[in-house]
Parts: sequence; C-alpha cells; structure tokens
Amino acid sequence: MARRSPERPTYGFTVAAAVDAVPAARRQVVSLAQDLGLPMSDQTLETVELLAGEVIANAVLYTGAPCGVSVTRADERLRVEVTDTDASLPSAVEAGPNDEGGRGLLLVNALADAWGTQPEPPGKTTWFEITPEPSNDGLVNNSADAPRSPHAGEPAVRRTECQARMASPANPRSSFVSGTAGKQHQAA
Repeated sequence: MARRSPERPTYGFTVAAAVDAVPAARRQVVSLAQDLGLPMSDQTLETVELLAGEVIANAVLYTGAPCGVSVTRADERLRVEVTDTDASLPSAVEAGPNDEGGRGLLLVNALADAWGTQPEPPGKTTWFEITPEPSNDGLVNNSADAPRSPHAGEPAVRRTECQARMASPANPRSSFVSGTAGKQHQAA
C-alpha cells in the first residue's frame, strides 16, 4: 500500500466499504496527522479532515470495497494516501447547482498543496499533501516556495497552479480531466 521508510513515519488503517465509515476515518486521519509532529493550526486540521473525507468517500462509493489509508510525514508536509481496488483514475467533473456530489476533487484541487493518483495493483492510490501552518506563530506558509512531492514520476498539482487554473476563464474543466484510457467515474 504505502511506501514506508524509517525516515518517514507512516500510520495506516483500513476503512470498511460503507459510506457511514467515512466520518470516523477522516477523524482518524486527523488524529494520526497530529501524531506526526508537524505544527498544524486548527484550520489546517479542518482542511485535512475535509480532504481526507472526500478522497475516502470516493474510494468506498465507487469501489464498494474497503480501502487502505496511510498518513505520512513527507519532509515538512503531511501526505495522505487512499488506496482502493478500482484501477480507473478519478476525474473532476462539473457539478450542477442541484447535484449532491461532484465537487470532491475540485476541493482537493483547490485546497491541497499537491495531489495526484498513481496506479497500484490491483487499483490505484489517490494522495494529497498539505504544508502545515503553525497555529502559534501567526506566519503563513507560501505554498509557491514549498518543495515538490518527493515521489518522482507521480502527477502532482500545486496550489498556486490550481488557483491560476480556477481563475482562468478559458475551459476551466480541461485541466481537471484525466487523460487515461479506460472507464472513468465521477468523483463525489
């Protein structure tokens, strides 16, 4: 499931194949993130909980199977990975105003410092990274200066790129759709 290294502590757990398991799983991600020793404000922890919930919900909704979750310290970033059994890579879709779903990956794209997907036998891993923002010094991290993900070869989206795409009036959906062949599913 996760790439483990003594220099990068990783905590992992399995989420049951049920939507009602998602709230407890996202709270567990926050708890494990706090154990990694990264300085995180309450706002950063709320963002981690929101994004974890979105990615975990997609995994259980679209596979109908349990998924694995790992929480890792990647240098000075928090990395959350969700591995499921569906090999199709997710794509963000344009949700209508009355649609109940379809905004999860847009949130991940807008709020994570980096995110992506990676094929894994027998499915895929969807991951995101957050640069912690300390709660006690009042300083705001500049994500443009943040180091890239240490995982070479993985597709990544950085927050500054996301913000530029979201502000661009020209075809806002095109940068979110996966170019992978095969079946694709709509993200929650």
